[in-house]
Amino acid sequence: MSGSFQVSFENEYVRIVNVSIPVGELPDDRPAALPLVRIDLESRKTRYVDSWSRQEFARPSDQAVREIWVELKAAPPAKAIALDAVRIDPARYKIDFENDKVRVVRLGFAAREKGVMVEHPPRVLATLSDVSVKLVFQDGKTEERGAPAGVAAWLEGETLQTENASDHPLEVVLIEPKSGRGF
Repeated sequence: MSGSFQVSFENEYVRIVNVSIPVGELPDDRPAALPLVRIDLESRKTRYVDSWSRQEFARPSDQAVREIWVELKAAPPAKAIALDAVRIDPARYKIDFENDKVRVVRLGFAAREKGVMVEHPPRVLATLSDVSVKLVFQDGKTEERGAPAGVAAWLEGETLQTENASDHPLEVVLIEPKSGRGF
């Protein structure tokens, strides 16, 4: 493919690819693996792709492409999620897309907003805005995490309460490979 396709992380469940294609170039080959979730960093839209076609990956030549691709390889072991964030806190956690392979959840917090205790399965977290959060875990431990807009990372399952530590809203996308969890 033309442009830059850099694998930033890979495990047995996902491969995260940072895609950057300059103005005037178009992808000329297929992705390494399907299905995948595309996160367009300019429009902030997500898209599930389960089959390859040139039209799916074509872009006008006058637009640069900045995306994160999360290639879905396998589902982590099934575990019941008692405090499912989408069910417990639907004002902040909204489903973008869901099928039998993946659930894509958009998470948004207002400036300095504090959420409730929720449980997350193993997932990819992709930042659409700069992120600075204070976390309180189920066992009472605390941690601060942060990342700039436009990055993605794999996170193991965890139960936590999130507080936006910034004076600006935060927005992230969670890509949760599915198994028999039954959300």
